[in-house]
Amino acid sequence: MRHVPNLITFSRIAVLTALVWLVLQEWTGAATLAFFCILYGSISDFLDGYIARKYQLITNFGKIMDALVDKVMTLGSYVLLIWMGLLPPTKVTILVVAVMALREFGITLMRMLAVRRNVVLAAEKAGKRKTIWQVTSICVLFAVPMFRVDWQAWTGWDLETFVHYVWINGYLYFILAAWLTISSGFQYMKKYGPLVFGHKTTVAS
Repeated sequence: MRHVPNLITFSRIAVLTALVWLVLQEWTGAATLAFFCILYGSISDFLDGYIARKYQLITNFGKIMDALVDKVMTLGSYVLLIWMGLLPPTKVTILVVAVMALREFGITLMRMLAVRRNVVLAAEKAGKRKTIWQVTSICVLFAVPMFRVDWQAWTGWDLETFVHYVWINGYLYFILAAWLTISSGFQYMKKYGPLVFGHKTTVAS
């Protein structure tokens, strides 16, 4: 049981690999499987943390790896969405995702340094909110080809208007997620930067 949370965490890497393969496929059903890969990644991110907390299996290694794999999954998904054209492949979008990546890996690095200095960095509500909207935006955007390609083929219905509505919502969620990601990163750095990069060993509660 003690290895279950880490196994779930690492399974998301396999799922991301499968996701990349699926988006390259043109057969009907590939887009739906890709959507469920994303859905699994989102659910498993909650599940491994829940199991670790419930059975007191929380370790520093598990916390760092969970955060790292989660960020690789999230940012990898955004890169795929840009490549697929589901996010506008413009310089602005690419820059925004790059800044989000810098924020995500920067905060992870801060936490790794904090562990080495015996400093505990508290989880922030803003960070939890940005994660929720990141996951929501990714799931909704990956639902677009599922409805456009697979469901239209299976049902014979014209779903283009509905698909456009889904895409608009996904894009708006992406904008919100980007804002929360970047702004919460600045807040986190301002609050905990001195503890990690300074000479203090104060424990944050």
